[in-house]
Amino acid sequence: MLLQVLLLIVSIVALYYGAEFALESAEKIGRYFGLSPLVIGLLIVGFGTSLPEFFVSQLSSYRGQSPMAIGNIVGSNIANLFLILGVSGLMVPLHIIRGEIRKQLLLHIVLTAVFCITLLQGAFVWWSAIMLFLFFSFYLWNTLHEMRKERKLRSEMDEEEEKENINIMTFSLLILGFGFLYGGGELLVYSGSNLGKLMGVSNYVISAVFVAFGTSFPELVTAILACVKKKNTDLITGNIIGSNVFNVSFVLMSLYPYGIQYTSTYFVEMGLLIFAALFLVALSLLKKNFTKIPGVLFLSCYFGTVYYWIAKAP
Repeated sequence: MLLQVLLLIVSIVALYYGAEFALESAEKIGRYFGLSPLVIGLLIVGFGTSLPEFFVSQLSSYRGQSPMAIGNIVGSNIANLFLILGVSGLMVPLHIIRGEIRKQLLLHIVLTAVFCITLLQGAFVWWSAIMLFLFFSFYLWNTLHEMRKERKLRSEMDEEEEKENINIMTFSLLILGFGFLYGGGELLVYSGSNLGKLMGVSNYVISAVFVAFGTSFPELVTAILACVKKKNTDLITGNIIGSNVFNVSFVLMSLYPYGIQYTSTYFVEMGLLIFAALFLVALSLLKKNFTKIPGVLFLSCYFGTVYYWIAKAP
């Protein structure tokens, strides 16, 4: 057991430094290319912190463990919204009333609807894969369109100033940071699962709680670090939305060749995802930021969900 505890500590350290390297270098690279914190979070950080979900789901599907692959995506998106947004809202107010963020939240509702329709089929059918592909293509086009708009608005003086602060080391640290996030997430799942088995926790709970939480831990560490370092909160919101988009439209779409069947129903989880998507849009339309009260509500939902997963364990 001591070895697993040590591995758990190593995984947390790796995740911390992975988030540190990825956050700083992504921000520098994004600003160099004239990107806003929102687009940096949506595209660069969102993609990087979704790498654990991608590899875990691919490996699970390849080994014939498709329920774990789907459960990982569902659980990770729930953790991204309820745990990470909840913790972030308790630490700093998340500004979600601007038009750019509202547009992303509306896209997130569409993504959630497509995800739920896919889960209701009982199997990953071809037209669900096409819907995910079309959504992902539009998402990338829209994000790149925003990038071009922001580069035009950026002043020449600011662009030159940022170019002085970027070099090959910045890109190396970004890759190293993502590597630490992936390795730390994998190690966290491995050590946490082994500790659970040693303590007599069932495989279902290990899959539902440890794997989903472990693959979302990079996003959590990145968000906490961004809050502590007082980064622009658009980066946090963009990271969560971007990570959810990549989890569903990219990671799930990539699993289509495995012919995945859904052996479980996800009605409670789908209800939670729909609630979160609608709640965030409602807050934005009412011109309310995501603060401590919504943070407490979201955290309560997350811990209630974990209790539900444990209670229904075989």
